[in-house]
Amino acid sequence: MEDIKYDEMLNELIFQEVMKNEAKKQCIYIFVEGECEELVFQPLLERCGIDFDTMGIVIANYNGVGNLKHAIRLLNQTLSHDRPIIVTYDDDHEGKKINKINTPSITYFKIPFSPVVCYSDGSLGGAFEESFPRDCFLEACFQNNVIATTFLSGRNEFEKSFNTNKPWFSQLAQFISLNGGRPNSINKIKLAENMMFTVSQTPETYKELAKVIIDIRNGNPIKHPEDIF
Repeated sequence: MEDIKYDEMLNELIFQEVMKNEAKKQCIYIFVEGECEELVFQPLLERCGIDFDTMGIVIANYNGVGNLKHAIRLLNQTLSHDRPIIVTYDDDHEGKKINKINTPSITYFKIPFSPVVCYSDGSLGGAFEESFPRDCFLEACFQNNVIATTFLSGRNEFEKSFNTNKPWFSQLAQFISLNGGRPNSINKIKLAENMMFTVSQTPETYKELAKVIIDIRNGNPIKHPEDIF
């Protein structure tokens, strides 16, 4: 009896390992726009129950909307050309100009999921920063790993003038500039990391993205190698 149980356990472990390897081959790509997204998407999606190993999820950074078409073309020239792709993109001015490729293998998902800010042309949308709550963004900004320590004391001043309905990061950049600093000195990577650690509840955008991932995986189940014809 013990030998049978051992064999069953061993077979199950072997099966799991085989399926984990197949998950890598039969992966779903999540294309992200930059380093910030590349850093925080996986931890946030894991909070939503997405297991990257068993579900075969791979994050790929296409480094800006200008490179998206090139990144997709390169992928189409590899052995992964038939894999599903979820293209995430900022719902800002640049993101709204994306020439979407209409193919069943590509799903487009805007960041944030629901519009947050109003742009100067009257269009609604947002960017990565707006996918988090307002208070989380403000808390994450005023840390010495994001902006110079000389600006930290200006948090109250910034919060008083901060308009939730206008693009958030540009307001921070303007604040730094008006106070004699360089906007390009803002560490966007640390800002993203701070927001990820600061947020108490997973934002709606990542919950909705998790649903899309699950739906696509259900429609493209991982097959055992013996079942692939």
